[in-house]
Amino acid sequence: MNETVEVNHHYLDRVVALSEDSGVEASEDIMAGNGMKLLAKGARIDARAKQRLLEYKLSKPLESMMRVVEGVGSRKIDRVAEALLERHPLLSRLCGAATGKLLSTSLRDLILTSQVDSLLSVYAAQSPAKLEHAVGIALIGAAMANQISGGPPMDLMLLAGLLHDVGEVYIDPAILTPGAKLTPQQWKHVAAHPIVGARVLKDMPGAGIKVASAVLHHHERLDGFGYPGGLRSDALPLPGQVLAMAEMLMGLMEGGNHHAERAAVAVKLIPGEFNRALLDKVATAAHAESKGRPAHDDPVLAASVQELAERVTAVYGALQRFRQHRELIVSKIPAASAPLKSLLEHAVERCQRISLAFSSTGLDSHQPDALGAQLAELDANVRLEVSIVLRELQWRLREVKREVTLRSAQLSPADAAVVQQLVEKTGA
Repeated sequence: MNETVEVNHHYLDRVVALSEDSGVEASEDIMAGNGMKLLAKGARIDARAKQRLLEYKLSKPLESMMRVVEGVGSRKIDRVAEALLERHPLLSRLCGAATGKLLSTSLRDLILTSQVDSLLSVYAAQSPAKLEHAVGIALIGAAMANQISGGPPMDLMLLAGLLHDVGEVYIDPAILTPGAKLTPQQWKHVAAHPIVGARVLKDMPGAGIKVASAVLHHHERLDGFGYPGGLRSDALPLPGQVLAMAEMLMGLMEGGNHHAERAAVAVKLIPGEFNRALLDKVATAAHAESKGRPAHDDPVLAASVQELAERVTAVYGALQRFRQHRELIVSKIPAASAPLKSLLEHAVERCQRISLAFSSTGLDSHQPDALGAQLAELDANVRLEVSIVLRELQWRLREVKREVTLRSAQLSPADAAVVQQLVEKTGA
């Protein structure tokens, strides 16, 4: 008996929304698992077809039986790439003039199958920034892979970069809203998007196993504190390492100013997260881009002395709570189950690295008056760097809480209760 496939309603909602502005049609007869024809080849997939497609399990995935008539493949992706290279000096520096031109040409000539083009079109239709994000990741990933010895093929990284976040279209859009405060269960769904994307892509014509693998690993970290698998060291394939770095860098360029300065801090702040060769490339590009440029006013980064002091105090307080309870956490490790032991060891290791990074700034003082005077003496450029470091450390602390919460949901109830108790004690 053939397997049947249930249509993901979040994906179908996005397909139907896209059909209001673009032609979306059946690329072949869409058949139910029981042999009933639901839609004929060429029929529009719109709001009227939605209920019919949700009523039945299909003989094949819907993604393989539909197409977007004028998808992103017809929108000159190379022009999007050229606009990004012009807008973001750090991106241009990372790629280099010759490589940037080569990548734009490669994107123009990249052949997308109907299935890949349609899936990417559904993803890009979520918001105007989505296609730019995908193209940016493709550019960075392909450029960096091209610059390291034994790097993965450029075409693989271009395609994986374009498709790295397509798993998002299968997730409730309400929990993808930027800045939304998510419950552990909601975050679990968000963190599953690399798995969902990889499952869809592995058997899709024009994508395949290698692209799916890179997509699966684009949020992993070499020190094991990424997701969804928590892979460490050599267990993380090189294409995934490249995409992870590209994702981090594109995130920097999409939020705020001083991209080069922020990149320089991010790549050296927590050692062990990323491939050493990739880090060296980023550090070189960031240094060249920021060299000689004075600090400018920035409401997010160039904070006042008072704001900086408040950030220092917040980071100090969080790390102090960790230090106070470190022995308690470590005491739980010897008798812990293997999954709980791994989680606690990872969390302690990551917090220790954050603590060391904070101490290296010389700002780990709990005397507000002395701290304020110390910060007031800094010139604009140094104050900017301090602001960047503090912002990054605060993000890393939130990341620890997020990862611990996510991974605790995969533990036994007893082990999850231990983690919850420790989270409450540390105030993480």
